[in-house]
Amino acid sequence: MQDYKPFNHVVERVQQQLAYAKHRQLLLLTGDKNWCYEQCTQLLAHLQHPSFVLSKSTHLINAHWPEHTHQILGQECAHAVYDGYSGLVPDKLAALSGVVQAGGFLIILLPELKELEHWCDDALPLFQSFGQMHPYSFFNQRLAHLLSKTTLLHFSQQNGWQCITDTNLSTGEIDFTEQQQCIELIIKTANGRANRPLLINADRGRGKSAALGIAASKLSDKNILICSMQFRALHSSFKHLASELDIDYRAGDKHIANMHYVAPDQLLNEQPQCDLLLIDEAAAIPVPILIKILHLYPRVVFSSTMIGYEGNGRGYILKFTRYLKTHFKNMRSISLEQPIRFAKHDPLELHLRTLLALDAEHHSASLNTAPLQFKHLQANQLTNDEPLLHQVVGLLTLAHYQTSVNDLRHLLDAAGQRLFVCQQGDNILGVCLVAIEGGFTTSLSDEVVQGKRRPQGHLMAQSLAQLSFNPEVLKQYCARVVRIAIDPEQHNKHLGTQLLHYCEQQLQNECDWFGASFGANAQLLSFWQNNDFNLVKLGFQKDKATGEHSALVIKSLTKNDQLLEQLTAQFEADFPLQLPSHFSQLDYKLVAKIVSRFNTHTNSIADQSRLKSMLTSDYQLFNIKPLLWRSFWASPSSLPNDEDNFQSVFIRLVLQNWKPKNIQTELGVNGIKPFNILLKKAVNNWYERTSHNNTP
Repeated sequence: MQDYKPFNHVVERVQQQLAYAKHRQLLLLTGDKNWCYEQCTQLLAHLQHPSFVLSKSTHLINAHWPEHTHQILGQECAHAVYDGYSGLVPDKLAALSGVVQAGGFLIILLPELKELEHWCDDALPLFQSFGQMHPYSFFNQRLAHLLSKTTLLHFSQQNGWQCITDTNLSTGEIDFTEQQQCIELIIKTANGRANRPLLINADRGRGKSAALGIAASKLSDKNILICSMQFRALHSSFKHLASELDIDYRAGDKHIANMHYVAPDQLLNEQPQCDLLLIDEAAAIPVPILIKILHLYPRVVFSSTMIGYEGNGRGYILKFTRYLKTHFKNMRSISLEQPIRFAKHDPLELHLRTLLALDAEHHSASLNTAPLQFKHLQANQLTNDEPLLHQVVGLLTLAHYQTSVNDLRHLLDAAGQRLFVCQQGDNILGVCLVAIEGGFTTSLSDEVVQGKRRPQGHLMAQSLAQLSFNPEVLKQYCARVVRIAIDPEQHNKHLGTQLLHYCEQQLQNECDWFGASFGANAQLLSFWQNNDFNLVKLGFQKDKATGEHSALVIKSLTKNDQLLEQLTAQFEADFPLQLPSHFSQLDYKLVAKIVSRFNTHTNSIADQSRLKSMLTSDYQLFNIKPLLWRSFWASPSSLPNDEDNFQSVFIRLVLQNWKPKNIQTELGVNGIKPFNILLKKAVNNWYERTSHNNTP
């Protein structure tokens, strides 16, 4: 055991070098918990600067442990401390690294690295489902391995100091060129032609939020709204606006000079007027909401951090940028690569990228004649193979526009998960992450169905039991697709279908049901329906992550499954009555896709005859509408799928009970006469399709 203070010339020398180079560094303290706390306390006293201490312990001064990551973001301190003994939560660790200013340390407290390989920290249960807990952590094993190979400042209770060499003795320089270009583009968006949105993408520390505030200060004649999911994320923008205008700024001010904050829901509901709309952390807002904003405001700037600890994924760039380029040919974009809060090649940023796989990217590969391989990968394979891990993480991040750094630990430490991949040679072309759920005891199953318990994980198993009021379902096992991702270059080649079939084969002896829950849209539902999954539930509330209603689809992995038949029949019986109320705003294309798989029933002879007669007369809408409703649900697969908005008019008017004037507004139809013509064409179009099956 080393018995000397860590406050010697080593720390001072390194700190001087960091300040000179405008860099930050990782400082590792490893040993027993109390030893780490004692050394950290003395070290912070020696550094004599304000520090952000992230810990649950009362032994560290000014320690706190905020529940949400966004409570850490947007702050700056000379140094920061992460107490690994309080639990290793990757989101929190990554966010905390962004707090450290140039010249500072991120101090991490951990057991000795050899002990870390077999150490179960307090956060491990957060990443495991109820009843599926391993007594070890692959995430910690990987972390110990990487830290042991990393050149950093390390003070060990057992081994003393491990010092970094003087690798960078040059003066650090901050390059503001990109930020200035960004500011100029924001100003150009405000003053230029309408409907030319600007997209700003950057990693943290690149000055994008500051650019928003500085640009606002140069547009003093403009009324500017700034929007973000979290107001706290806008601290930098408001602070720089106030600084440029030389006015007082108090943290929490939501209106300074010509710029004021508006929340996303308020923006959509109230649609306040402005000359320029700034959206910060746009990737944390569901893409459907961003698209609505695009069509409401002619001058808008979308800015977002593209490293995962903001809750964003690279899939946001693909999905949203594709929409922008398709519908707004004159859109502009800029990516900020040069850091301005610290100099480039910052050691701390490089360390965190490595430790948390933040730089994992998927690189598409062309298909060749080699056979496709389907495999079940174990967590220990990913732990010991960094290139393989980066391929998997990169593809998962790319395919989903909302991700977080915590996903890495879920991938490695969730004991009840299975990872299946499709690959050709060494290239991963598809991944399917599946959670095994269920296997409860009788007493626990009863409590779940009664609503008294909701064990962590097991989302699909609990939904199936509650939908059927059958606790026996929870005693069995089911498999839920957490995420499925295919290389974007290989879409529409049926790789997703092949991968799902492989998963089924591997799971059929272990589980009774196979399913998935996702934000429902017509395209996604079509994929699952084409793979013989049945829709059994549609959430009444829109999901905050996707802006869409959550759909639950399942298929049976056994023969003659009564549960699947029961839940499918329940949904088909309830959905027609829910459409005019809970689902009145549901996208009509999704409605069409849902009802296309509904069963056909026999319509009464009287209704068939009456409908035929009424269609030959000059009928009134209020007279024919009930008859159309009953006749449609007798043959729900008969929706018109032609152009000219026939499908939209029929669904909105007959199934969702919209007022004609609202449909006219949505379709841009001026006047009741053109609308009535469109309505009658839609009804006749539908009747021609259904009359082949229901002849009076």
